Amino acid sequence: MSEVQALVECPVIVGTAGHVDHGKSALIEALTGKNPDRLEVERRRGMTVELGFGELALPSGKIVGLVDVPGHAHYLRAMVQGATGVDVAVLVVSAVEGVMPQTREHVHVLELLGVTHMVVALTMCDLADSEMIELAELDVDDFLSGTVFAGAPIVPVSSKTGEGIDGLLAVLDEQVSACWDSCRERAERGDAAPRLPIDRCFTIKGVGTVVTGTLHDAPVAVGNELMALPSRTVCRVRGIQVHGDTPRALPGQRVALNLVGDGVAALDRGEMLGVAGRFGQTLRFMMTFTYLGREGTKPRVLESGTRVHVMAGTAEVVGRIMLLEGEAPMAVGETRTVQVRLEEPLPLCAGDHAVVLSYSPVMLIGGGRVLLSRCRRSRELSAGERTLLAALEAGDAVADVEAWLALQTLPVVAADVAAALDLVSGEADAALNELVTRGVVCELAGSGGALYVNAAALDAAMDALAATLTAMHAAAPKETGFTPGAVAHAAWPAADEGVAAALIAEGCSRGVCAAEGAEVFDPHSAAAAARVVRETCERIVALLDEAGLDAPTLPEVGEQLQLGRDTMTRALRELSLNRSIVKVERDVALSAAAETHARELVAAAIEAAGGAATTSVLREALGVSRKRAISILEHLDAVRFTVLDKEAGGLRSLR
Repeated sequence: MSEVQALVECPVIVGTAGHVDHGKSALIEALTGKNPDRLEVERRRGMTVELGFGELALPSGKIVGLVDVPGHAHYLRAMVQGATGVDVAVLVVSAVEGVMPQTREHVHVLELLGVTHMVVALTMCDLADSEMIELAELDVDDFLSGTVFAGAPIVPVSSKTGEGIDGLLAVLDEQVSACWDSCRERAERGDAAPRLPIDRCFTIKGVGTVVTGTLHDAPVAVGNELMALPSRTVCRVRGIQVHGDTPRALPGQRVALNLVGDGVAALDRGEMLGVAGRFGQTLRFMMTFTYLGREGTKPRVLESGTRVHVMAGTAEVVGRIMLLEGEAPMAVGETRTVQVRLEEPLPLCAGDHAVVLSYSPVMLIGGGRVLLSRCRRSRELSAGERTLLAALEAGDAVADVEAWLALQTLPVVAADVAAALDLVSGEADAALNELVTRGVVCELAGSGGALYVNAAALDAAMDALAATLTAMHAAAPKETGFTPGAVAHAAWPAADEGVAAALIAEGCSRGVCAAEGAEVFDPHSAAAAARVVRETCERIVALLDEAGLDAPTLPEVGEQLQLGRDTMTRALRELSLNRSIVKVERDVALSAAAETHARELVAAAIEAAGGAATTSVLREALGVSRKRAISILEHLDAVRFTVLDKEAGGLRSLR
C-alpha cells in the first residue's frame, strides 16, 4: 500500500462535542481552514443545527474524518446521530463559561456510545485571564473524573488568535495513535459485512443520489450490491468518496456513496445500508441500560413500560423500556439489563450502542450496549437466559455460544449460531470448535453440513426418542417398525427433516434405535425382536440358497453374516420350525431349495444306474466333497427318501 493510500484509508473518526456557542465550528475552521456550517441559516445564526463533516490532517500525516455536531439542546438528536461511530472526541468547553448542561449531556452521550478517547479543547482563551483559564481546567477535570474520560488532556486554545492550535493538533495525533491499532483491526475483519447508517441523502446533478455516513463492520467497494432497511431498497455502489475518490472504504471512515437503483432517491436519514441476508432489524432486544435521569430536573425512578425514543445509528424509533419480572423501578445512576420493545423495526446488531431519550419532552435519560438483538417478548427470564445475558455482557464469544446452545433443544447449523448472536462466521466456527473439543457441544453429521447441539440437550433428545419408540410399539404391537417421519414428529415436533435424520442416526449409533430400509424401530421391543429374527432368517436362507449343496457350516454362516449367538440361535430355531432349512448333520444345514435339488440329483442318478447306485456315483452326481455327499445321502436315508442295501455292496435305491 502506498503512503497516499495509507493516508486515505485512515479508519479513525474525530468528532466534536460541547455546549452551544462554546466555539466548536470556529475551532474546526481554525484546525482545517474550512467552515463546517454548510447551511446559510447556520452561518447567519452562528449556530450549527445540522451535522458538519470534513477532514483533518494531523502532524503525523494521518488524515482523519471530522464530524461537527450541534450543541444546542434542541438538536440533541442530531448530536447523537453525529456521534455514532466517533473514535476520538474533542470536547469543546469555553474558558469563560466552563462546564454547562450540554457539556454534561454530550459527555454522557459519548459514554453511552462507547467512545473512550477524548481531548478537551478549552476555547476562547483570548477572552479569559490565566486565573479564569485555570478555574475552567479544574472544573472540566473535576467533571470528567467521574466518567470514562477521567484524566483526558486539556489544551487551552483560541480559535481567533490561533494560540494552542498546534498543541491541540499534537495531542489529537497522540489520541488517534492510541486507538490506531484497534481501529485498524476493526477495519481488516475479513468475514464481516458492511453496514452504513445513513445521515444524509441528496442528489447531485450529473452524478445522482449520494448518501453519507460512518461505515461500520467491513469495507465497501465500488460495484457492491446493498440493501437499505427498513425500506428494503436494493441498490449498487457506483462511486465512493473518502477524502476524495476511492475504489473502497474501510469501517470507521466517513463515506459518501453514489448509489444507483430503483428508489434510491427516496432514501433518508435513519435507513441502514448493508448486505442482504447479513443484517436485520428487530422489534425487541436486550441491552445493558444505564439510567441517567433528566439533566436539571428532580431525580425520579424509571418505571417498567416507560415510553421512550430509542436512537441507534442514525435511526430513531419509539418504544418502551421493560424491566425484568419482579424488579423494582430503576434509580438514577443505576445500570441493569432491560428489554426494549419497539413500535417500528430498528436495524440493530449485538454490540451496537443505543441512546434513549424521554418521550416528552425529548431529553437524554440513558442508553447502553445491545446484548441480544432479537429476543422473546416475556420479561420473565429462565436461569439459562440469565446465564446467556451475563456471558454477552462479559463479551466472551465462546461463553456466548455455549450459553445460547444450552437453550436450544435441537441441533443447529453454525449459521444459526452466528445469526442469533450477530457473530461473523469465523467467530462462530472458532467458538463451536472449542466447545466440541471440550465435549460441551456435540457435532452431528447433517445432510447440509455439520450440526451442533449441547451435550445435555442431545441426551434429552435421545431419551425422547427411546420413550417415543416404546410408546409407538406399545400402541401398535404387531408393527415391526415405523417411518422416520412419524418417529421424528412424535419425538421432536419442531425438527426439520435434516435435523431428524441426524438425530435418528445418532440414536442408531447409541443403540437407542435401529433403522432398516424405510423403518425405524426399538431393537429391544418384542415386535422389533421378531423383525430382527425374521430379517436374520432371510439373510441365512439367501446365503444357503446361493451356496447350494456346498453350504458353509452354521458357525461359518454366523461369522459371515456377523450375527450374535442369541440372534443366530433364535433364527435357526425359526428356520427349522418352518422347514426353510434342513440340517444334514450337526453343524451343517441346506436351504429347503438346495435339499430339494439334492433329492432330484440323487433320484436321477439312481434311475440312470438301473434303480440302484453306489456312493461314488451319487457323490459325482451331487458334485460335492465325499464328506458332504455322505452327510446328504445319510440325511436322505434318514428321511426315508432312499434306502441303503449294505448286503448288496452299499447300493442305494429309491423307496
